[in-house]
Amino acid sequence: MLYCVFRNTARMGVDHRDYRNFIHLATTLHYGRTARALGMSTSAVTRAVQKLEEEVGHPLLVRDRREVTLTAAGHRFRAFAQAQLSEWERFQQELDSEDLSPRGDLRIACTVTACYSVLPGLLAKCRERFPNIALQLSTQDASRSLQQLDAGEVDVAVVPTEEPPPGLLMIPLAQTNLVFIAPAERPPGNDWTNLPVILPSHGIERTRLDRWLRTREPVPPIGAEIRGNEAIIAMVGLGCGFGLVPELVLASSPMKHRVRRLDEPAPPGYTVSLCTTPRGARRRVVEAFWRLASGETVGPAVVPERSRNEA
Repeated sequence: MLYCVFRNTARMGVDHRDYRNFIHLATTLHYGRTARALGMSTSAVTRAVQKLEEEVGHPLLVRDRREVTLTAAGHRFRAFAQAQLSEWERFQQELDSEDLSPRGDLRIACTVTACYSVLPGLLAKCRERFPNIALQLSTQDASRSLQQLDAGEVDVAVVPTEEPPPGLLMIPLAQTNLVFIAPAERPPGNDWTNLPVILPSHGIERTRLDRWLRTREPVPPIGAEIRGNEAIIAMVGLGCGFGLVPELVLASSPMKHRVRRLDEPAPPGYTVSLCTTPRGARRRVVEAFWRLASGETVGPAVVPERSRNEA
């Protein structure tokens, strides 16, 4: 009986956006996080759920001050909504495969390092090859980007990697070295060893620098602990200390003339990679972007072999 009620939603006021929004909320179980990801207000998300519940005729979510949970009907409706979206996307893929022109939103999370290095050229190629793909780009640190990817808030993430992230598909896009920098106005020599160190607050650079500092004697004082490689370059350029930054970011920085590279051997660099989930790889727009990033000729929709096994 409940399934029949769901079937009737297609003849009521429910559309594919309603399905997609509900699936997102059913995944996060957090009204505020879903509202931010969808560009809606929390009250709008609440009204959308209430509208679904009225049309379905059953409560789908239980919300109190501490948590949000799905009802039994909510679990069944999520499966129903996913099936409806899959059918809709399959229909679109059949049309898209005729002219190899996928359409839809492609949500990309990336670090500032990625913005400075690999993404400009890749996004330009995507716009030229697939004009019907609407690109949505957000920048934050690598850990937040991967959290959004895991929660389904974005389709792909471009982040620094040391090894393949567990449970994700990955394409290496670029390699960057790390370099030590000091203020440009100081004369050459070893005077930089008397400067304080400007520490990144987290990330691969912080891990590498912490290891390097453990080998120093005496250990330099900490001048600042800040977020973002561009901010480190700016602090060093202002004479606040020395730092360790990716060469890719330094090469594109408007502050690069305010700093100088040091001869001090730097820790090893890392790879900037494109990541997605096995489920995300099945979306036509992600497949197209994925093949473009890997340098393959884009053809009809094909799910990567690993995605079929892991989805």
